[in-house]
Amino acid sequence: MLVVDQLRDGDRRLRVLAGAVLSGLLLLLAGLWYLQVVRARHYQARVQTQTYRVVREPAVRGKILDRAGRVLAENRPSYQVNLYIEELRPEFRAEYWRQRAAYVAEKARTNASNHPAGGFWQRLLAPGHTSPPRVRLRREEVQNLGHAARYTVLSNTVARVSAILGTPIVLTEAQYRRHYYYWPYRPLPLLENLSPVQVARFLEQAPALPGVDLEARPLRYYPQGPRTAHVLGYLTRDDQATGDAEEFFHYSLPSYEGALGIEYGFNEVLLGRPGLRHVTVNSLSYREEDTLWEPAVAGQNVVLALDLDLQLAAWQALQSLGSDVRGAVVVLDATNGDVLALVSAPAYDPNEFLAGIPEIAWRERLNHPELRPMLNRATQGAYPPGSIFKMVTGLACLEAGLDPEAVFTVAPDPANPARGAIFVGRRKIRDTAPPGDYNFRRALLRSSNAYFIHHGLAAGRERLLAMGKRFFLGERIGLPLRQEVRGFFPHPREVRWQWSEGNVANACIGQEITATPLQMAVLTAAVANGGQVYWPRLVLRVEPPEPEPGRAVTTYPPRLRGELGVRPEHLQVLREAMLADTLEPEGTGFAAFHERDRRTPRLKRMQVGGKTGTAEIEENGRVVDRVTWFAAFGPYAAPRYAVVAMVEGGRSGGGTCAPVVCQIFEYIERREAPPAPPLAARLQ
Repeated sequence: MLVVDQLRDGDRRLRVLAGAVLSGLLLLLAGLWYLQVVRARHYQARVQTQTYRVVREPAVRGKILDRAGRVLAENRPSYQVNLYIEELRPEFRAEYWRQRAAYVAEKARTNASNHPAGGFWQRLLAPGHTSPPRVRLRREEVQNLGHAARYTVLSNTVARVSAILGTPIVLTEAQYRRHYYYWPYRPLPLLENLSPVQVARFLEQAPALPGVDLEARPLRYYPQGPRTAHVLGYLTRDDQATGDAEEFFHYSLPSYEGALGIEYGFNEVLLGRPGLRHVTVNSLSYREEDTLWEPAVAGQNVVLALDLDLQLAAWQALQSLGSDVRGAVVVLDATNGDVLALVSAPAYDPNEFLAGIPEIAWRERLNHPELRPMLNRATQGAYPPGSIFKMVTGLACLEAGLDPEAVFTVAPDPANPARGAIFVGRRKIRDTAPPGDYNFRRALLRSSNAYFIHHGLAAGRERLLAMGKRFFLGERIGLPLRQEVRGFFPHPREVRWQWSEGNVANACIGQEITATPLQMAVLTAAVANGGQVYWPRLVLRVEPPEPEPGRAVTTYPPRLRGELGVRPEHLQVLREAMLADTLEPEGTGFAAFHERDRRTPRLKRMQVGGKTGTAEIEENGRVVDRVTWFAAFGPYAAPRYAVVAMVEGGRSGGGTCAPVVCQIFEYIERREAPPAPPLAARLQ
């Protein structure tokens, strides 16, 4: 009551003190109200983030199918052994106390040995004293003992799993620490892609091991391996989430993303939508339980224009030249631009990338400086087209007014009278054709350099290059493969002052420019179909993995890129000359399309028009390599297929590439042969 009386008496100092105490109480109450009411949700959210983790579950990747629905890329179950660390906590504790007891005893002996003889510690440890002195451990020592105990238990468990599976498995301390610090709530993968024998061994012997379990996950599989590799591409492992996913997910289970080919170009639709798994963890971040919040949605299927049978026939035809052949084959539907086959060799097996490529295999095989199996030669290799470019030169000359029946006399080469030659200024350009009289038809089937250089120079550089631009040479095709080059084909104004008459002469026979096999296949298809240049179509549609009402199917219709705008009779003259190249004995493609007797055609019900080409690669004025070509279309009466074969280092277009193309048309002829009539009808 004394304090109250003093306050009533107006003790100023006491009133100030009382006001200060009251203000402090009010401030304390306001702080408690702010923390418990205003900031309650914030701290509740922080508590929740410390007690659960959101894990991204990858979706099953969509399939890639050919035009008939046959599987080109799918998913197969793959088994892996996981180690669940939280289930080994009893073993961790037992090992910790064992190691701690040994460590304390050793530390006590060390402390005793560091004191003088007869000192306190030695007297304490003398006979009659049964227990060592009390040893205090620092926090760092306790943590190190905990890590050592956990690593010992994990190493022993891994060694037992390794013995069961018959495969060396090594868990380094660095791997253990990285997993423990970052992802203690998720399983530790020990071995992936188990063989059937290993799965059987594990199921028989491993159930007695605590904390070890077998998990099945979908793994990408390419049934045709290298035969379709450059179209499909391959996958690379993507363990990290990015962008918004990186902020939302605490952890992403390993998934894969496309690196090349269709896998890359349509990665988003193939990938699907990942699922969400809620993992409850304790204060040590060990998993207590997990619940699937939202299931993953499988990716969509991508249906290609590719014809698997034709793809395999093209692969086999190219491989007939040897396993180390460096070349490409492209087959297009000349009527709409569909890519029916696209082969590049040598190739790689995309299945190998899922398991990881050993460094020595990458260095010695996949990164070989000459073979370069990772290179898609059909779309990524730009080569001088050689004499198959005479299709463009011929059309430019015909459009400029050349009479196809007019005769041009090719002069003999002074150094080799059996061969022709032409002089451009002081420079002599040799001809593979003999000297003599040539009209358009004979010049094309004999592939006379002199004829096409003479008339190409007369037509002029602008007409020649403008005709090439009508085929969109020097421009990208736009396939979603991530492997494409545009080649080199200049616009007339770009070389107005740079190109001499000699440069134009080279271009007339396909030596000053470069193009990809796919570009030359588009060119051949336009010649075959009457002058329509289509965008190559590799994908027909994207569809759901299972038919679902209301779920849309995305289709990709054929797209016309442009019209040649040349007179139909000029295209007909060119096509007739290409037919003569395979039918007449003088033709450079004749031998490939006939048996050894040179009388029996290898194609019984179909005629094919074609053009051979051989380009020389020069360095420092010396020929270092050849690029051989054959471009063809058929059936001649109603062209459906445009086929181009290219081989690096071949003998000649007629001797190397024409037989490859003929084998492909032989397959087409067999496949499209009318069925045999029933036996009863044949006996009537």
